[in-house]
Amino acid sequence: PLYLIAPEVEMAHGYCDIFLMPDRKRYPEVCHSYILELKYLTASAPQAEADKQWAEAAEQARHYATDGKVAVMAKDTELHLIRMQMRGTEMERVGEVFLQP
Repeated sequence: PLYLIAPEVEMAHGYCDIFLMPDRKRYPEVCHSYILELKYLTASAPQAEADKQWAEAAEQARHYATDGKVAVMAKDTELHLIRMQMRGTEMERVGEVFLQP
C-alpha cells in the first residue's frame, strides 16, 4: 500500500515497464521511487545476447528518468533505476542503474 504501481507508463517517447510511485498523501514518510526495467531471455539465449540486452536495459532506464513527468511523479523522493533480467523461468541478474554510466 506504500506505492502506486503504474505499468507501461509512457516516458520519454517509450514505455517503462513498471513505475513505483510512493503514495505520499497517505504515507509521507516514504522517500524512494522506482523505475523497473524488465528483460526476458529464452533459456537457450547466448551470453552475448544477454549482455547486449542488459546494457540496453540500463540505457532505457536512464532515458526514462530524463522525462519531465518523472520529476513530478518522483518529487521529494530518491529515484532508483532498477533493471532485472530473466532467463527462462530463472532470475539471471538484477541491479541498480545510476544516471551517469
